[in-house]
Amino acid sequence: MTRADVLIIGAGPAGSAAALTLARAGLKVVVADQDAFPRQKTCGDALIPDAIRALKRLGVWAEVSRHALQLDRIRIFAPNQQAVDIHGEVACLSRLAVDNILLQAAIRAGAEFIAEHRAVAPLLADGRVAGTEFQHLPHKSQAQITAKFVVLASGAAPSLLEAFGVCSRKAPSGFALRGYFQVDERGARDWDHLAISFDAALTPGYGWIFPGPDGVFNLGVGAFHDTRRAPTMHVRDLWSAFLAGFPPAAELVRTARPLGRLRGAPLRTGLGGAALSRPGLLVAGEAAGTTYSFSGEGIGKALESGMIAGEALKEAFAYPGREPEREYSRTITERFRRMFDAYEVAQKWLEHPSFCNWLAGRATNSAYVRRQLEGVFAERVDPRALFSLRGVYRALTTG
Repeated sequence: MTRADVLIIGAGPAGSAAALTLARAGLKVVVADQDAFPRQKTCGDALIPDAIRALKRLGVWAEVSRHALQLDRIRIFAPNQQAVDIHGEVACLSRLAVDNILLQAAIRAGAEFIAEHRAVAPLLADGRVAGTEFQHLPHKSQAQITAKFVVLASGAAPSLLEAFGVCSRKAPSGFALRGYFQVDERGARDWDHLAISFDAALTPGYGWIFPGPDGVFNLGVGAFHDTRRAPTMHVRDLWSAFLAGFPPAAELVRTARPLGRLRGAPLRTGLGGAALSRPGLLVAGEAAGTTYSFSGEGIGKALESGMIAGEALKEAFAYPGREPEREYSRTITERFRRMFDAYEVAQKWLEHPSFCNWLAGRATNSAYVRRQLEGVFAERVDPRALFSLRGVYRALTTG
């Protein structure tokens, strides 16, 4: 039986950020994941300002940036195909690479990584989570790891949330589908931006084209179910609608070489669907719903939640008697709740193609609206500064 100060289930951004934070503090940290690394992950692979800030805080941005394609803007296409450029620091690098960089940094700091171990159920002691029972996948054998605290960073699937007694909603908030395509050098040179398409057939979702290093492009579509106008089409039909309604995507798929099959994954958004903690357990990353509604962006907040979990647990070991579960839940709520609520409001406005078209038109003609959109993108501005009756009025009356 393996013993640890902290056991982390899941080696994605949230889990590795927590492991890196704790290992640097000298604690015995074990990270267990059902996959061997590096591994593929369904994601858009875009690193926007909040993710970049988190990677800098963790001290791994220099390594990530050496491999990433760095850009300075996103081009957003309204349903009527009018385009608006939103400037800001962005980068693209596959989750296979980003997650492995984070995990290797945690290992270098002293964390132990155990691959191909699928968490099955919590180990309980006096009502507290005190470890986890695992299945070692290659050998179909059982293993147990005990710990003073457990961080559950297992992603969007609800099975472990249920097993650990923290699931409040089984159904996902949405679904994403993405594929990789190899674009020739000439075609890749034409793409100096990220592209997002809010086609009427996709709302309240969107399609994307994200160019990556070495001419490898990530194309995908995401749809959200927890809205009044949830799409009725299957996600693969949304993919077809994306290609039919967005000529740049259709052209890339026609001329580029596909790299593997399309891969899909559920989304948990809005900081909901699971309790943030219970005695002995902290829930981080997409397991806690740290993906934004409307944008589907989740890497930045997953990293931040992992760091917050790590800091709360560091304090608990430094000052015995503290309750890191309560501290973690309070901090996550105070830092994130207002912004997550604002993104849910924005999602409701963007369900309507006519509003998307109007906003694109105003952004083209109003420096104020463009600045507000760039502020929302960089998290300097509350989305309700635009996505509210007062925000619409200011957008109408301010040049």
